[in-house]
Amino acid sequence: MEQLIINIEDRSILPSLKKILNALDGVSIAKKAGRKKNGLDKALDDVREGRVNQYDSAEEMFKA
Repeated sequence: MEQLIINIEDRSILPSLKKILNALDGVSIAKKAGRKKNGLDKALDDVREGRVNQYDSAEEMFKA
């Protein structure tokens, strides 16, 4: 099986392009794979959601 990746700048032509490609025998459209979050992405999500604690010193952190 051969695979061809097409980059489309104008999203308005996407529906017509999908119709044309689906009409061809032996052509299928694969769904885009989800991106796995790394540690930094997870940490930034925690900050955005307010799941962080702030301490004035290391001693205060270890007391909590």
